[in-house]
Amino acid sequence: MAKRFKGALWEIPEEKNRIRALEITETGSRELIIDPSDKENYDAVLAEFPIEVIDARTEEDVKNWRAKKFEDEQHQKEAAEREMQEHLFIEKLAVMEIEEIKNTTNKKLKRRIRKAKNFAELYIYGAAVVADYDKNET
Repeated sequence: MAKRFKGALWEIPEEKNRIRALEITETGSRELIIDPSDKENYDAVLAEFPIEVIDARTEEDVKNWRAKKFEDEQHQKEAAEREMQEHLFIEKLAVMEIEEIKNTTNKKLKRRIRKAKNFAELYIYGAAVVADYDKNET
């Protein structure tokens, strides 16, 4: 007997009621959600895939989905951090071009601008350099 279904999983793993499977037809395949009320198809799937197999495949599918989701979230976080660091670097370059900061002799504050880890630190240290420059120039 040729297999009629492929990849049977529980549609909702907690309920274990409806089965999601790929039906193999002569013209191709199609995904079906098979309800227990569709006795013919439901029994045909259970004949090919025992409940234990469906449980195991569903558990593996959920595990893979969670791992993929976690990986995608990590990539998004890393991309957001990289983008923020790029913007911060560009902003540091712009701040260093301010005349008072460019001409200051206060190397400690200038170093803090270069080492700033976020925009708030960058602007605070930039303002401190300008204030220090104005204080020393008058």
